[in-house]
Amino acid sequence: MASEDLFEHEFSEEQDLELQQAMETEAEELGETEEPLDITEEAPESPEAEAPAEPIADRPVTNGNKAPSDHEAKMTQLPLARIRNIMKLDPDLHMANNEAVFIVAKAVELFIASLSRESYSYTAQSKKKTIQKRDVEMAISAVDSLMFLDGAMNF
Repeated sequence: MASEDLFEHEFSEEQDLELQQAMETEAEELGETEEPLDITEEAPESPEAEAPAEPIADRPVTNGNKAPSDHEAKMTQLPLARIRNIMKLDPDLHMANNEAVFIVAKAVELFIASLSRESYSYTAQSKKKTIQKRDVEMAISAVDSLMFLDGAMNF
């Protein structure tokens, strides 16, 4: 698998915008065809009891304790604190800001996904469902961009 194949399903901003506009027009069309419901609501007595300005579907899901600013941490599968600690093991690195840690975390996730996808191709060839060490070794030896890992599985 070449490195060019890693991002073959990546969306551009134009595609994302077109998709969003198509979804909005579908929602408007559905909203026009449905019959309006006659629901009367009582006016709230105090300003604190008013409904939030943004719809419920647009708000991030929280358990009440976490701030919505934690959104960046939920966009990664790997723990950012541990990645920061691993990055600090490098004596040349004095400080790592949150954006740098986030970018490294996403890069590691993409690398792991690429390696596991390539390894799974060898797993599927042997008609198995579980990726084993030999499948990862075969993927490393077959893909030129993974050759730097040659010998890394000798533990």
